[in-house]
Amino acid sequence: MPVAIITGASKGLGRALGAALAERGWDLVLDARTAEALKESAAELSAYGTRVEALPGDVTDAGHRADLV
Repeated sequence: MPVAIITGASKGLGRALGAALAERGWDLVLDARTAEALKESAAELSAYGTRVEALPGDVTDAGHRADLV
């Protein structure tokens, strides 16, 4: 199963990309700075039946980037 890491996944293009990929069966690793909004996105996208991991944080932080992969 393919996996996508999506930054900015709590709204806008990131959320839309997550929905498009989840609909096609991709597993997702979601990132955004706002934990609550990211949690809502993850719940919505998991309804497609794929695995969804939500990791709130800032991608400018090297430690957080390492957590994503």
